[in-house]
Amino acid sequence: MDDEMYTIQEVADMMKVSGRTVYNWIDRDGLLAFPIGKRGYRIAKSDLLAFINARKLQRPKNTKLDTPL
Repeated sequence: MDDEMYTIQEVADMMKVSGRTVYNWIDRDGLLAFPIGKRGYRIAKSDLLAFINARKLQRPKNTKLDTPL
């Protein structure tokens, strides 16, 4: 296994969101994760990057980020 693995909290810290948000991404938005034990999950780095890239492509036009400074 060459893919680095992250915990829910590690992903939350990297993305500057709460752990609950990461759980929501898994439950509702399609972030791939696999269970470890009764309550833990692991997320592969490649799956996290794919999730981020897919969300970048879905960003609506005419948002504040699209306007020039």
